[in-house]
Amino acid sequence: MEENRKTVAELTIYYKKQRLTSLIFDSQQTADRCFETLNMLFNKKGEKEFSFSGEIKKVYSGSSLIEELKNWEDGKIEPKGTLLEMIKILDRLN
Repeated sequence: MEENRKTVAELTIYYKKQRLTSLIFDSQQTADRCFETLNMLFNKKGEKEFSFSGEIKKVYSGSSLIEELKNWEDGKIEPKGTLLEMIKILDRLN
């Protein structure tokens, strides 16, 4: 398997505990800086009403997705994250 897979950082912003938006960044450091900047803008009310979560995600090409599915099918890897969720849904449909 290719070891140098590209990843991105997803920063999800919630307003009053409801998902407002997700932003995708080229690195975790960029997402962290955005989070820190947004946090500095909030007053006490904003701090209570806004919250954040973050996750590092793989960037798939068509061939890398097929390779990962094939490796899972061959028992070489265990699915995780988004791939696992997709497999669970497909399993329920069949």
